[in-house]
This record gives sequence, structure tokens and C-alpha cells, in this order.
Amino acid sequence: MEHTLAMQIVGGFLLIIGLMKNKDPIKFNKGIFGDAEGADAGPAASMRMLIGGAFAGIGAMNLYLSMNVDDAAATEAVLMGNVIAFALILASLVGAKLRGFLEEIPMPPMVIFPALIVICLYSAMG
Repeated sequence: MEHTLAMQIVGGFLLIIGLMKNKDPIKFNKGIFGDAEGADAGPAASMRMLIGGAFAGIGAMNLYLSMNVDDAAATEAVLMGNVIAFALILASLVGAKLRGFLEEIPMPPMVIFPALIVICLYSAMG
């Protein structure tokens, strides 16, 4: 897969997820955690918006760089940077579970981040 295409796929997906988290953070929280205590609280909603903003930022950066960087080594470095970022995000979720902050890890990130890692690795290594 071409580096720029992988960056555009990852960027577009993260931008959409980030915007969804910001559009209605309470609904997003309830979709993941159900009617858990605090899911509709202001602090939980603001944290969901912050996370959404970070995802949208990473997504926008990927889109921008995919259109403005032509050097293969540079785009490969961006893809490997994405892999590192996504692995750290995934490790943070697992750490939250192991430390008892989560009863269970929500399924969407357990599918999304490994898939994004595979896309980035496949493109960077190919």
C-alpha cells in the first residue's frame, strides 16, 4: 500500500471518530459504557471531547502530511510514528484495566487501534 494512501485512510478515519466524539460526547460515552454512573457528567463529556480533539488532530496531521510530503522516508517515519502512538494508546487502555480503573475494555478501541497499527505497519514495511 502506498504511504500516502495509508496516511489518508488513517487520517480520515481518526478525523471522523474525533468529530463524532466532539459532536455528542455524552451519547458517545453512553454508547461505550451504557448508563454507568458519571457517563453523562460534564467532566466525562469534557474528557471525551479532549480525546476526540486529539484523535482529530492526529487525523488532520496525517491528511495534511499525506498531501504535502513527497519523500518516502518522511512518510514512512510518519507511519511508524502512528504505530508508536496507537500502541501507546492501546497500552494505556490495557493499563487502565489492569489497574482497576475499567471493569472491561470497550470493544471499539480493541478493534480500531490494532487495525490502524496493521495498516500503518503494512504500508511502512512494504
